[in-house]
Amino acid sequence: MNVWNCRSYRWSSSNGPLIMGIVNATPDSFSDKNPTLKKALDHAYQLEKDGADILDIGGESTRPGSCSVPVEEECARVLPLIRILVKESSLPVSIDTQKEMVARAALDAGASIVNHVSSSLDFANMLATVASHNAGYVAMHMLARPKTMQKKPEYKDAVEEVILALSKVAMAAEEAGLPSNNILYDPGIGFGKRLEHNLALMKQISLISRRLNRPLLMGISRKSWLSQLMEEPLERNEERDVLTAIASSLLQKNGGVFCHRVHNVKLVKQALKLSREIGETETWVG
Repeated sequence: MNVWNCRSYRWSSSNGPLIMGIVNATPDSFSDKNPTLKKALDHAYQLEKDGADILDIGGESTRPGSCSVPVEEECARVLPLIRILVKESSLPVSIDTQKEMVARAALDAGASIVNHVSSSLDFANMLATVASHNAGYVAMHMLARPKTMQKKPEYKDAVEEVILALSKVAMAAEEAGLPSNNILYDPGIGFGKRLEHNLALMKQISLISRRLNRPLLMGISRKSWLSQLMEEPLERNEERDVLTAIASSLLQKNGGVFCHRVHNVKLVKQALKLSREIGETETWVG
């Protein structure tokens, strides 16, 4: 049995996978365009109603080709939202960021988790900050910054290289005093990976989890690998949401996944329940 400790929150793998609902507070997200504070709050409350376990707040787009924004601007986007949700929502809040200063401000505002999307690139200062707050930490693998990460990403062995990169984060976390039970690892589907890399990682999530000795968070929702695999544009979010739900249920059967980070919480929750119920059905042997 695995547990995940995030400040005052504690979850056990025996209770089934968590669902982290995505709340964008950035005008250049590929998924949610031009959110206002009210729209972002309304969306967060809807995700809570739909069954989310965690609300993940992001103030900087990390889609391929996107540019970083200044710390002050990112904080201005996320901190008002975090402060309100910490007071008014029953759910823990996660901050999705690349920057230690943004993470620190979010934790001081009451966030319980840092979803560090560039963990494999710049974990040193971030780990000390997370440890000082006894917060939860998601260590995600990113090959390069979003601006260039999809420009011909290359691996000799994507699975082994991702494991090695995240193992370095694990060693640094121990040195920083961040307990392993506070950490989930994310192989970073779509972040500096081609379709074949993404598929290889998803097929080996159980191996990745075992080698890191911790369960994983999977963030596959609405990403371009779905269109690439289906060999069609999938321009509507509804199309990608259905495939995300199916893929999430399949990943869950492979083992090793503690949390799914998704846009459509309700659909994924339904798919996971269906997968769980069918998986418990006895197999007839003739």
